[in-house]
Amino acid sequence: MVILSKVAESLKELMDEHGLNQVMLSEKLGTGRTKFSDILNAKSAPNYRTFIKLIEFFNCSADFLLGLKDYPYEDTKYKPVQPFSAQMYKILKEKHISQKTFITETGISWSILYGWLKDKTLPSMDNLVKVAAYFDCSVDFLLGRV
Repeated sequence: MVILSKVAESLKELMDEHGLNQVMLSEKLGTGRTKFSDILNAKSAPNYRTFIKLIEFFNCSADFLLGLKDYPYEDTKYKPVQPFSAQMYKILKEKHISQKTFITETGISWSILYGWLKDKTLPSMDNLVKVAAYFDCSVDFLLGRV
């Protein structure tokens, strides 16, 4: 589960490091200022698209922004985020896990998985963390960045 205070803390750290306030960040990313206010005040997690914009803008670890790692940068050159549907298919195949086994073992409903696999929906931050934990991988790996 995503801890909103950790996401807020990580985002504040990145913003401070880059000399940005929430108005500047919202302008650079073309996202509403209210959205960042809610994230910075630990009222809500970013949605998938905003999360991707943030990790790509700051070129930082997705796991750091989610509060799962202590350091924002590694000696890793991040690749662009891959389509989530393609990553899910790829990892399920690599790990030899059927869609039925996945939904049974994660508790994620068939309709949610179907939406992801057909590019109809994107995961919440909680589900992103849950899926990465299930596959025992980093969120960056799940997103195809490493």
